[in-house]
Formats: sequence, structure tokens, C-alpha cells
Amino acid sequence: MDFSAIQFDDILGYNESSAIIEDSSAYAEMYGGDGGEAFSTTGDFSHNASDGDYMTGGEFRESHSVLVDGGDRFGVSAVTVDPKEELVWMGNSGGHVTSYLSTDFMKYTSFQVHATEEIRDLCAVDSGILALTPTSLNLRTRQGIHNFTYQSEELENMQCMLQMGGRFSHCLLMGGHQNTLVEYDLTRGEMTNSHQVGENGCVILRYHPRFVCHGDRTGKIVLHDPRTMRSEHSFQAHTGSLSDFDVLGNYIATCGFSNRMGQLLSDQFVMVFDLRMMKLSLPLRALVPPLLLRFVPGLSSCLAVVSLMGQWQLMDAGQPDNAIMSMSYQVSCVPESVITTFDVASSSQAVVFGDSLGSLHLFTSGNKPTFNNFSQETVMIDLQDHTQTLPLTDETTSLASVPLYYPTSSLISDWPEQYMKVRYRPTPPFDPAIIQSMKIVGSIGYAPNVHNKKRNQVPYKFSRTKGQKSNSTDNASGKNEEGYTVHVPWRYRKIEIKYGKHGMDDFDYDQYNRTSFSGLDMSLPNSYCNPMLQMFYYIEPLRALMMSHLCEKEFCLVCELGFLFHMLDISMGQGVPCHASNFLRAFRTIPEASAMSLTLSDQDNRAKINFASKIQSWNRFVLQQLHSETLEDKIEHSMTENYDDRMIHLSKQNTSDVSPDIDQPKNKEGSTVQSQDKIENSPLASIFGAHVVSINKCTKCSFEIHKNTTSLLVNLNFPEVTEGSCPFSSVVERSMSLEQTRQAWCDSCTRYQPIEQSRRYKTLPNILAMNCGLDSAQDFKFWKHQFVVLLTDIRDKKKEDEKKSDDNNKSSPSTPSKRYPDSSTPQPSPARPCRYGQACTRHDCRFWHAGRDSSEESQPVHVLNLLDQTMEHSWVPLGMKATLNQDGTVSIVDLTKTQLEECYSDGKDVVYELVGAVSHIADPRFPDKNNLVTCFKVGPSYHVRAKVSSVSHWYLFDDISIQPIPAEEAVWFPCGWKVPCVLYWKQRHQAKPVCPIEPINPITVDVFGEDKSLAQRGKKRITFTPLTADEMPGEGDLVAMDAEFVNLHQEEAEIRSDGTRTTIKPSHKSVARITCIRGQGPLEGTPFLDDYISTQEQVVDYLTQFSGIKPGDLDANFSQKHLTTLKSTYVKLRYLVDKGVKFVGHGLKNDFRVINMAVPAAQLIDTVHLFHMSHNRMVSLKFLAWHFLKLKIQSVTHDSIEDARTALALYQKYCDLKASDELVMALQGLYQAGKKAQWKVPGEEEEDQ
Repeated sequence: MDFSAIQFDDILGYNESSAIIEDSSAYAEMYGGDGGEAFSTTGDFSHNASDGDYMTGGEFRESHSVLVDGGDRFGVSAVTVDPKEELVWMGNSGGHVTSYLSTDFMKYTSFQVHATEEIRDLCAVDSGILALTPTSLNLRTRQGIHNFTYQSEELENMQCMLQMGGRFSHCLLMGGHQNTLVEYDLTRGEMTNSHQVGENGCVILRYHPRFVCHGDRTGKIVLHDPRTMRSEHSFQAHTGSLSDFDVLGNYIATCGFSNRMGQLLSDQFVMVFDLRMMKLSLPLRALVPPLLLRFVPGLSSCLAVVSLMGQWQLMDAGQPDNAIMSMSYQVSCVPESVITTFDVASSSQAVVFGDSLGSLHLFTSGNKPTFNNFSQETVMIDLQDHTQTLPLTDETTSLASVPLYYPTSSLISDWPEQYMKVRYRPTPPFDPAIIQSMKIVGSIGYAPNVHNKKRNQVPYKFSRTKGQKSNSTDNASGKNEEGYTVHVPWRYRKIEIKYGKHGMDDFDYDQYNRTSFSGLDMSLPNSYCNPMLQMFYYIEPLRALMMSHLCEKEFCLVCELGFLFHMLDISMGQGVPCHASNFLRAFRTIPEASAMSLTLSDQDNRAKINFASKIQSWNRFVLQQLHSETLEDKIEHSMTENYDDRMIHLSKQNTSDVSPDIDQPKNKEGSTVQSQDKIENSPLASIFGAHVVSINKCTKCSFEIHKNTTSLLVNLNFPEVTEGSCPFSSVVERSMSLEQTRQAWCDSCTRYQPIEQSRRYKTLPNILAMNCGLDSAQDFKFWKHQFVVLLTDIRDKKKEDEKKSDDNNKSSPSTPSKRYPDSSTPQPSPARPCRYGQACTRHDCRFWHAGRDSSEESQPVHVLNLLDQTMEHSWVPLGMKATLNQDGTVSIVDLTKTQLEECYSDGKDVVYELVGAVSHIADPRFPDKNNLVTCFKVGPSYHVRAKVSSVSHWYLFDDISIQPIPAEEAVWFPCGWKVPCVLYWKQRHQAKPVCPIEPINPITVDVFGEDKSLAQRGKKRITFTPLTADEMPGEGDLVAMDAEFVNLHQEEAEIRSDGTRTTIKPSHKSVARITCIRGQGPLEGTPFLDDYISTQEQVVDYLTQFSGIKPGDLDANFSQKHLTTLKSTYVKLRYLVDKGVKFVGHGLKNDFRVINMAVPAAQLIDTVHLFHMSHNRMVSLKFLAWHFLKLKIQSVTHDSIEDARTALALYQKYCDLKASDELVMALQGLYQAGKKAQWKVPGEEEEDQ
């Protein structure tokens, strides 16, 4: 009987994401008793057979752990318990064998078997101990005397050996990584026979009264007749390889690895085969990932199962429903070591383990444990004392090994008695704060352990020489270059998530985002621009403009932004972030972006990238790019025209009092004035643009050139003088009306002359975009100085107010403010302990720390560190008032929060309120985790779309994390770690009812009109029939859809020592083929869309087996398919989505995610979920087609047309079953048939062969 075709993973519903959770609550949930009681983590368990101790002697405990001979260099490779005497034998990878006497682990014998080869296996026989190396067999007496060494050409790479029982006890079988099994006669001392076992060899041998069992490298176990060594039965225990197996009575138990997705992963289950019926019994799920196992002698079905990291437990192979006999024990090995071998004593009272770092661990049970119930007496040898001699040339032997003379009388060198008293280290005194906070229960006091130390341990403080700290120490303590303490809140830190086996599907995003808005995924290259994309989306006029645009250009940023904004609209309330993959793909194709180093790769070191400067360059470049693209292709929709006119008209109203002197300037000296108009009116300019006149005047001849231009943003220019206070509005005013002198060409003088350059405004923008700069040390010094001046003034004013209050009340002298303490005054240490204990890295922490010097806690607090304690005050205001003067200059003043609520823009003044800020987050402790975040004030219209109250509120956007914040936090800039990069200000008008600016959908039925192929060579194969005008799908119509993909970047994952697999970075896929099929009508089942998507990026894996895509299919020079651009097919799908079409398919959620399109859940009909029962596995389309439709699909490769038709037929079958009330029975029959067939279509293996 051959069981090689059995696939146990599918029987069990096991998947690669299964993991063992090692805490008591998980155990109670998985293996609770009848009453729901939880098991004890100490291992106490009452076996249900007798409700008492399952073994005489009670629980196991680790009684000894010794470092074996040579353990400092070699690990333990083999261990066995002697069945004749009270001995444990150990062999290591250095060829050395050592024995230990009784459970007291006294060393008995120690000898070297081989100089270079490791000990592969040990076997205790009557005449001594057999040691097997890769090329030899050695026999020594138990006292270490050499008996014989056998070597032969047949012994190539031996792995295991077995002494047969009964009348064949003189026979020894040896196997290894070779195709023969060597039979050796211990009586005659020679090889008597060799047996063929196949090319997979023999790695494990076990004896049974009826069989000789051997396991090979492929996970197969073969049962041989002990008389003829003929193969009788075989079991395919594991699909990958075999780790260990054992046989006792009627059971064979195995553990090993399975081959999943081309990788060997550890099986969580112990496979148990019944030798009476020669078939698999119910597998046993272990609490620990099994690596080694042994049956416990004396108990017919008790198993000891051991994991790689040293956890082990006892299981009952005869009772699969209640197999756990004890919770897991832990071998006390160091974390760097792993368990390599173990054995169980015949008395069942001792278990011995060997690890990779040369240690031997003994677990015993009972008061007086023994290895055997009836042991022979061990011969003890009387050792003669040998005088140790050392040659004079010996430089390696330790002098400590030379025995010393122990005199019985006093020596001259003895110290006097008064200097020889025993002194114990005094116990350090308890801190009074601990005594005060201690709770007394009876005669015992309890206090919180704030030391972060183990129980019953008090650290002693040693005085050390204080020297200069290194930079690494400063970074580890969270200090910047100036020595200020830096503590970055969690909500601002860079998020790094590890996906499971199913990628995004099994990740809980709610822990980062509990709002109705959607975040942006950060796993894609160039996702550093996510904060700016979020800011663009929440600017309502810009959102409407982008979503109303559509052009024929393949890579258009305006179109891609419109598509992305549509995804963010649809994804509201779904709790899943969106991908900006299509936008970033178009962005990478722009040559200017690469020339400006705005595109990054995965290999770039984040610690060396200046994200603050890069995001400002990105903002400047993208605004200009959007301006150019909307200028080239103006939108023809009436709403957009009216919107643009309304915005321009509003800008003119705000500047109606501008003097006409700017349009026609007059020079008092009568010099020539030349005007050059370069105004470019675009829809984007009506939002961000300001009409600016640039004036260049020659200082020699007074020749002037006036250029009318459109300015889209303002770059802040900070003064060079850092002394004194300077309002933020003065810096903005100086930057907008910048005047400077430079060397330039003068057309009048026909030479280079000093030219005075200035700017004058005719209109002010509706949205003022501002790059903060701060890319030089001088600018940053000015920035910090303004915060220092501001906080110092506030602290001094607070102290004066408190002093006046104290004088009026005639009270005691004033104390410094708690919120704004004097930086020169040491701060007292409060009695309340810090929650972080000694792990706290803030030197200015206000709480008490055990063991910290009072001088350390009394350091002066720098005034900038006060920013970490309050958000009430900031140098950057929440609002500004701008006035456009007659001469074209701009006057700006700061507005407080209260003033801002009462001011609105009118015909003379323009009131700007801050609506967005992009900041750079730099934690000196983690320089490679620099981050960019956005604080934005989301308007009422977005809250209305999210079906919440119509209010405006500030939010913090950190990729997938979205959290509400107060308005003060938007202008909260602690100089140590948060620096502003981009600020957006919006004109504040009189409050009106919420009336969202809705875009006009530019995607019409015309997108199906032109259908051109990019393929240039060969005859094109048309596999679809285009839609006619009367066939256009409408709301509720069915369309079957399927897509195929290729890999642009492979998945990055790690496999831990316990076999669990964690995805660090998901694979980056690109859509390669999209197929849509009619779901009704006379041409039902006929494709109307079957496009191959051209890609200009490098494909690392075409996934031909799963996609059917071959190299050349996506290349316009070689393809014979109907090849189109992604945008051409994307707009067709968008038209169907906008029309309310219902898509039918298998795994549609993943398909649309890679296509980068959001579809409402009501428009998706996924056969994965239609034919699924809760708490069961998902069923493949291939198996569903075979079971319900009697079709065999995907036999060689995948075809999207075939898959889409099959999904449509399955949906029709689902509707029929549901109408006849047979759906539940059909699903039950589906899972029964799947388990019976191992979820494989019968006959497919024969077809593959």
C-alpha cells in the first residue's frame, strides 16, 4: 500500500500563516477542558484516562545542565541512554565521546573516536558503545578501551545505525546519504550484506518487532521485512523532508517539513500512522513546532515532542481529540543555541537533550529517578595518581593546573588576623519614595518595581570615571547635536509593518486609522510624497479640477491624480489604504523628475536623504507640471469654465484697489521702461497663481524691464540677523516683496551691470503655497532663535504675573512657573516615579528615577525643551492678514486664533488661515527612519461625504495612520525633531452653507470608441468582440472580469526559526492582461475587452504558469496580442464602475488592488466568498469548476477569458442553488469532496505526466 499521494496540509486546512502563540490564554482557547477551564502554564495536567498522574513520579524538572568535553568548540551531535547500565553517552561534532554516570551526571569515561569527523550516531550494545562517523564504525568498551574500527568503501556518508532484535540481534544496519543499507555482523566483525534503498538514501532507522523502518530525505518512510529486507509498505509522511520519526507498538509518529510555494516550512502537526490499518490516523497539533520526537517507553502511546528552541511536551498518540498530556517545558539553553538531539530513558523517568553549543541537559521525574528499572552494576575503575609534568617549552598549558602545596602550619607571608575578617557588601538603603508609596498587606509591603530589574535583585552602583560621551551614546539617549532631549511621539514615527502570508488582507489597519478617511500605502518606491498627495486631495477646488480632467496623454499627472482622488472618495469608510502606484509610475517617467533626483529607489539609504529639501523640490516641480499640463489641455466642461471664471473674478475683487501705476510705470528720470507679458492662465493658476510683476532695474542707466508672470508659490527668505524678535508675518512679507541686487545683462548698457530686482503683486492667490526652506544652518539658527525669544518672553511674563499675585496676597516668595520653569534654576525631583523607570531617556523628565544622581536630575532645562510640554504658543500663527498696497507691495500681520475666527476677506484685506503643513520628522536615535507627515484641516464637505457631521477638523496624516489633532498641534514645531517644510494658506471668506464643489466626470462612452493596438509587427489576434452602442452596460448589469499580473519586484520575507513566515515587503505587481465578458444578452459569455497592457518597466517574473503571459507579449515590437496602454484600459473600467456595473469574478479584490482602482463593495460579486463556509479554507476556482460545473480548467496555464467565463457560470450556479434552497447542502458537499480529494482535481497528476 502506497500513501505517497496523500497531502496532509489540505486535510488539516493548514496554511503557512499558522503560528503557535506561546501564552497561557492562547492555550486555554485552543485546548480548554470540558468546562472551559484553562491549563496551567507550569505543565500540571491530569490525563483523562485515570484523572490522575499519567506517570509515576509527577512532573519533569531540569536537574542538571553540564558543558561537555570539547563543548566550547563543538556542539552535541548524538546522545543515547544506555539500556544496560546507568549511563548517558554523548558524542559531539569533533569526534569525541563522553559518558555520565547516573542521574547525578558524574563523568564516567571520555575518549576521542575520530580526529576530524563528527559522531553521527551512538548505540549501546552488550560489549560496549558503538560510535558511527561518516566513514567508520567504532566499538569501545564502556571503560573506553578500543575494541575495533571498521572502515570500508561502502561507508560513504553514514547517518544512522540500528541493532536489530530477537534472533537478529547480532546484525547491525547502517544507512546514510547513499543508495545502499549496509548490514554488519557484530559477532563475525565483517559486512555481510547490502540492501538497495534508492537514491534518496536512509537518514533515520527505527526497529519494530514486525518491521525495520527507514526514512529518507524526501519525507518518505519505508517498512521492510526484517528477514528479507524487502519493502512491504511506504508512507509519504511529509511533502518536503523528514525531521524525525519513531515507532512503538501500533503507531508510527513523524515530524518534518512540507514544501509550500517552493520553500521548506516546518509542519506544526505530528503525523501518526496506525500499523494495524496501514493508514494515517488523525494528526496531532503540537503546542511547539516539532523537530524531534520519541515514544516514552512503558506507555504505549505517549510521545515526547521537542522543538528547535528547546520547548518540549508530552502527547498521547492514541487520543487525537485530547492529545496534550502536558504543557511545554523549556530547556535552559542560551538563545543562540538549538536542540540537536535527545533521548528518553527506558524507565520513563529521565530525558536527555544536547544542544549546538556543547551542553547536555537532563530532565528527571520523581524523587529518585533512574535510567533503567533494572540496571547492571557499573564497573568503577581505581585511578592512579599521576604526577603532572610540564616541559619548559610549554607555553599553552595554564599554570593553574600545577598543584600547589597546602601547608598545615602558618607561613611567613600570611596576613595578620585583623586584616582577614569576612566583610559582606552592605545592602543599599531603600529610597524614601519607595517606603512612602508602599502598600502594607499584613506584615509585607508592596511597591512598584520601577527599576526594570528582575525580582529580588538590587543593582549596586559603581563609581566610574566620567569622560566625554561619544556621539553614539547621545543618539542612544535621544539627544540632538545641541544636546537637547528629543522624544518623538509614536504618532509621528515612521510606520513599519510586517505583512502576513496574505499580505494586506490579514493586516488590521484599524489600529492606525479609526477615521472614515483613507490613508496611503507606503511600501511603494517614492512614497515619500504621500503627505503632499493627501494635502492636494483635501484642497477641494484642486480635487474638483483634477477629477474633471481627462486627456489622451499616456503619462499625465493630472489624470493620475484624478484617478487617485476617485479612489480616496470610494475608499471612505472601508478602512483600507489606497495605493498611488499608477501616479508614481507616471511620475517616474518624467525625465525632469529624474534629473532633479526626485525619484528614489529601494536601495537608497534613507539616513542620507534630505527629505525636507526633497519634498519642497517635489512641491515646486509638481505644481509647475500640473500648471503646464492643464495649460496645454484646457478642460472644456462648462462647470470648470465657470469655476475658473469665478476664481479669477474673486481674485480681481480682492485686488480692485490696486493702483494702475504698476501696469504703466513712470520713471522719474525719463528712462526707458520695457514691458514683457508672460502671464499663463490655467485652471491651476486660478487656485494657486498670483499675478506678479518682476522689475529689473539697471543701477547705472536706470533702464527697467517689467515682466508680468504667474507665481504659484512663495519661498521663505529668512533675514541674516538672528538677534531680536521678528514676527512670522514679517518673514513672509519680506519673501513676497523680495528686493535684491545681482550682476545681470543690461540691454541698454550692452554689458553686465548691477541690476536691482524686485517684485510687485497685482493679485493675491486664493491658496498661498509656501516652501519653508530651512536648508541652511543660518536659516535654521534664525528659526530656533525666534522660538527661544518667544518662549523666554512668555516664561518671564508668567513669572511677573505670579510675583504680582504673590505680592497682592502677601504670601511667601514666588516660585518659578511649573509649565515655564527658569532654564537657569535646577528643578526639584518630585516623589512620583517615572513610568519608564531607568529606560527613560529624557534628562529633563519631571518624574523620579531610581538610582539617578540628584545632580543629574537637577540639570537646567533648556527653554526649547519646553516645546515638548506645551502646544499653546508657537512662532507660526494659524492665520495672517494680507493687504495689497497701491505700489504692489504686500503688508502682512499675524492673527491669533481668536482674531482669526472674527476676520474674513473683504475687498481690501485678504485673510489667510493655515490649512496644511508638511513637516519633516527626524529622530536622532534612528537616522534611517526619517519621516514626512501632514497636518491638514479637512473641510466640512469631506466630512459630509464620509457621512459624519459637517465640521472642519485637523488631522495628522502619516501614510496609513490618520489621527485627529487639535489646531495648535499643526503649528507645534519642537526644534529637536519636527521641522516644517511646506505650508498651505487658504483665503478665509464669510461662512456659507456647505456646498461641495463636485467635479464633472470626464469619462464618457466615447472611451470605447477608439480601440487601437500598440503592437507593430505580425498579425494581431483579436480575441474579443467590441461593444455596440445598444450593448453598453448599465446600472446593475453583470460583467465577468479577470486580470493577470507580472512581478516588477519580488516579495521580501523572512522565515523565523520556528518556521513562521513574515512578509517584510509585499511583491510589487503590475497588471498585464484585463478581460471583461458580457454577463447577459444574446452574446453572453463573449469577451468585449481583452487587452494586454504594455509596460515600460523591467519585469522580473512573468509568472507564466499562473498568468499565461510570456516574454514578448507586453513588448510593442514583438507582441502579437491586442496591446494597449494601462490608461486606455483603465478609463474603460472606470466607465463601467461609474455606471454601476456589477463585476463577477474570482479574487476581484486583489485584481482591482493591482489595477489601482477602488470599486464599491456593492458592485463586486466574488465567487471566492459565494462558495465559502465560515471557519474554513477558501476554495480555488479550479476546484469549484470541477465540482459544480464538471469542467477542468487551468490544466497547463491560466487564461483570463476561461477564468472569467467560469466565474460567470459559477455565479449562475450559485443563483440556482440559492433559489432552490440547496446552497447550504451544496457547500457542505463541496467541503466534503475537497477533503476527500485533498483539494486537488482528480486526474490532473496523470495529465501532467
